[in-house]
Amino acid sequence: MQRDIQIQMFKRLFALRAQGKHDDMLGEVSHIPTSVYTSSDIFAEERQHVFNKHPLLAGPSSNVAEPGQCIVSDWDEYPFIIVRGGDGVLRAFLNQCRHRGAELVARETSRLKAFVCPFHGWSYGLDGKLRSVTQARQFPDLQKENYGLHPVPVAELGGLVWVLPEEQPEFDIAAYLGPFADDLKSFGISDHVSFTQSRIVKKANWKLLIQTYLEGYHVPYLHAETLAGAFRKGVIAFDRHGPHFRLCAGRTNLLDAREIPEQDRRILDFASVYYSFFPNAFFIMHPDYVSLNLFHPLSADRTLWTHELLYRPELYADETGMDRLQKRFSFTNDAVFDNEDFEVSVGVQNGMARGGNTVHTLGLEEGLLTLFQMNVDAAIAQSLQSTDSAKTASI
Repeated sequence: MQRDIQIQMFKRLFALRAQGKHDDMLGEVSHIPTSVYTSSDIFAEERQHVFNKHPLLAGPSSNVAEPGQCIVSDWDEYPFIIVRGGDGVLRAFLNQCRHRGAELVARETSRLKAFVCPFHGWSYGLDGKLRSVTQARQFPDLQKENYGLHPVPVAELGGLVWVLPEEQPEFDIAAYLGPFADDLKSFGISDHVSFTQSRIVKKANWKLLIQTYLEGYHVPYLHAETLAGAFRKGVIAFDRHGPHFRLCAGRTNLLDAREIPEQDRRILDFASVYYSFFPNAFFIMHPDYVSLNLFHPLSADRTLWTHELLYRPELYADETGMDRLQKRFSFTNDAVFDNEDFEVSVGVQNGMARGGNTVHTLGLEEGLLTLFQMNVDAAIAQSLQSTDSAKTASI
């Protein structure tokens, strides 16, 4: 976050603390029908019209900083590979051999010299070009230049890598993120490296899991034994760009920032900064590490959740560094996210399956949940309209 924005953010947080309230989000009590979390038809629309049409955050650039380093998709629905070539160019491909479609690279792979199919041994360069065919005499007329790996649009910005499921005329990730792209750069995400990643399937709808992060109303209760002490009298300043959100949650020590000259205040010393990057990424800036959460829908009531901890190596260079990182990850991943936030979400999902409530009633501090659902609905409607327009134009 740039210095001038941090200065303004402190002023906003001080004013909100004085008023004892969060920023206005939706401005009214709202309702979300529970069917958006349980309907298989709605889920199918989301997969087709939301996830296929928007850039998806794949991981940190540090995971593909060197030639041969790769990121393999965690989500079987969209099996891509991202790899840094020997020429330094970042490329992405579908993770399937052009021969008979076998998976080329196992999920746990992090470095490659070439793509070699485990089925019949066809091999490809890191640029995706077909290099060799086993027993080439069996394919006398095959032209290698026509059998390169299927490319996937990929972009790199602010220390993060993005892919686009469907080929589109433009893939401008800076325009997509708007001012939040500058935040990523100024926070120095590109200087962070990965410590570890968890990969857990939760029995809850993907939106239900993300929406747990979008309000602070639950913190004094659900997180009474974990986070609540750090966010007493907590207030949230909220901004949006398109379907993306930025939340700054003031901590208990917020007012201590007044003792520091305005130009020297550092927002992460007094607030946690959260980014919801539509559709399925949630990024949390802590003072000395970053939580990167991705939510991949498997069904209406099952979601693959991945959580990767990123850190600056120089902050953990001493002999206790790795132990401290492990404690941070265990606390954040296990105690807070998995055992509190998402355990409640699983219970909510179970309750919806049994009937009862047909809507969720959301208070003023929960307005972002409705705004998020509105973004999903708008994305579906826009995609359907584009599809209808294309059909009409072809007649």
